[in-house]
Amino acid sequence: MRKELIIGVFIGLIILQIGVPVSMIAKRESTLRYGAAFKFKTAPVDPYDAFRGRYVALRVDINKVAKPDGVELKYGQKVFAQLAVDQNGIAQVSQITTQKPKEGSYLVATITYPSGSEVGINLPIDRYYMEERAAPRAEQVYRDHSRREKQDAYVTVKVMDGFAVVDGLYIGDQRIEDAIRLNNK
Repeated sequence: MRKELIIGVFIGLIILQIGVPVSMIAKRESTLRYGAAFKFKTAPVDPYDAFRGRYVALRVDINKVAKPDGVELKYGQKVFAQLAVDQNGIAQVSQITTQKPKEGSYLVATITYPSGSEVGINLPIDRYYMEERAAPRAEQVYRDHSRREKQDAYVTVKVMDGFAVVDGLYIGDQRIEDAIRLNNK
């Protein structure tokens, strides 16, 4: 009996160790394949993760929204940011709610400050991972195109059930990978 229990626990641990990473990958791939596509304007930041490697640090240009009437919000609270697209094809947060929307695309956001008629939010779009050696050059090109006088950088993001996956980083109408290749020639 004891031997069967040990074997069962061992098999369970193996399944768990394989199942967790597979489910994380499946969620990301499912979002990339079936998620709604949005384009977000960005602003610059700084870039290294010891566990996941080089990336271009992103900050989307949406950081304030109108405070919903009659709702008490506090710092760090999770909210649902409902998404819409403006006349230029850029994603905007149409409203935030404390209840999960029944329809439409949304992201789970965090309140950074509740103040007066506006609320600061943090959307989960902050990194674009890329090949290790290209990331520093990409960060420089991205920074050059994210200044106040020249803001033509944006990211495309796939969104599904509140989960976001950055699909591409663009400088003008070129993927960042193509832009740095052209700048190196």
